[in-house]
Amino acid sequence: MNKSTLIILLLLLLCGAMYFLGKKNGSTEIKATIVNNQQLVKQIAELSVVEVTGTTSVNYSNAGNDGGYWNSIKNYLAENTLQITIPYQAKYGVDVSKANITINTNDTAVVLLLPAVKMLSFQLQLDKLETMNQTGIFNRTTVADMKKAQQQLYIAANNELGQNKAFIQKAANYITAIFTEYYKPLGYKVICNFK
Repeated sequence: MNKSTLIILLLLLLCGAMYFLGKKNGSTEIKATIVNNQQLVKQIAELSVVEVTGTTSVNYSNAGNDGGYWNSIKNYLAENTLQITIPYQAKYGVDVSKANITINTNDTAVVLLLPAVKMLSFQLQLDKLETMNQTGIFNRTTVADMKKAQQQLYIAANNELGQNKAFIQKAANYITAIFTEYYKPLGYKVICNFK
């Protein structure tokens, strides 16, 4: 084998090695970008991203608590105390089903006009309901009492959570973070305005 054939063979091997090395590294970057974009698209599609769980309770009682003799007798004979505790689950986000999302861009920023953040769903987990009942000799807690307590509990918790500014702000911050991550590779600053 002469010297020129050896040089050509080494150049071909070097070119082949560079080709396969570039192909391997290029494929890895594309796959990572696709996976990252799929996650961002999923998060943007949901936009009901903040889930809150907790418990809510109500206490109804006709018991007198001043410690007097008459209240003690009344409580013994006719007390009706009912306490209900129910876990809840609420989701906050943006309802995009009936809204137009406007995107304005300039050289450095993207301004997104989105619908207002609100509570999108609220559920009481009735399968985990806990009750405490205390009645006097001549009084009983009825199914109607339970139903009334549950209805009032639902209305009170729904109103309180629907107006909870901390949860609404947390959802707005999270949605802004999702869009910031989405536009980060393009070099844009993201400003989300919620109507």
